[in-house]
Amino acid sequence: MRVGVIGAGLMGAGMIRNIAAGGHEVTVFARTPSTAEGLPAALAPDIAAAVEGADVAVLSVTDSEDVLEVVAAVSAATAPPPVIIDTSTIAPAAAREAATVAAAAGAEYLDCPVSGGPPGAAAGTLAVMCGGTDAGVAAATPVLDLIGDPAKRVHCGPVGSGLVAKLVNNLLVAVISAGTAEAFGIGQRAGVDPEVLAQVVMASSGDSWQLRNLFPRVLAGDHTPGFRARDLRKDLRHARDLAAQPLAIGDPASSLFDEVDDMLDYGAVARLLMDLPDSGPIQEAS
Repeated sequence: MRVGVIGAGLMGAGMIRNIAAGGHEVTVFARTPSTAEGLPAALAPDIAAAVEGADVAVLSVTDSEDVLEVVAAVSAATAPPPVIIDTSTIAPAAAREAATVAAAAGAEYLDCPVSGGPPGAAAGTLAVMCGGTDAGVAAATPVLDLIGDPAKRVHCGPVGSGLVAKLVNNLLVAVISAGTAEAFGIGQRAGVDPEVLAQVVMASSGDSWQLRNLFPRVLAGDHTPGFRARDLRKDLRHARDLAAQPLAIGDPASSLFDEVDDMLDYGAVARLLMDLPDSGPIQEAS
């Protein structure tokens, strides 16, 4: 298959490597071309050139406006791909608008946000939440199988449904990570080492993915960006819009992330609630 990819950042780069390793021909458009250096893909000068004649387009961009701009450009290609897999996390309403634009060009748009961060993208083990038709998901499966773990892929319903599921997940990411830091901060100030607290909680009912996967870096004072605080804040805004009402737990948790530097990993929220080591200057990720 020929696959056109838009976006070669923290997530897109891993997806490109896995799609190419699966034997597919990949062309990429990157807004910052340097992010595509060294990737097993031909670099296109613009979006239309990246997807012209492709069997599938894969999008990995930032927010709703970016997706709508990209889908419009993809749809304007002389021979647009019949399937668009959008792995971005955006507003569900924007996904439905993008699907209408794509359909007018004869393409099927799928919202397929992912979870697992850059390590999951690199390993091809992302969880994928799909919104779209059965036929569209079936057509996208050869590529979806390469960017994520099929056992962790769920077809959530029509277009927009995958994003609803992702926003639910990321609201929980915020609540659980902030709650874990607050609880550990209480224990730390009461005299118990956070490493000991982690050992206890991981063997008990307070265990979580956040504790096992995020907090080893947090406790070491490492906030190198995998999932930037600014991106989690964006997702939390979309979750709040989806709720259309105040969130008894989500709003207080979300407000903590407003105090975290844009470019740090979201786990840096723990610095507001715990005493953590200073690991030195943060290495900026592309």
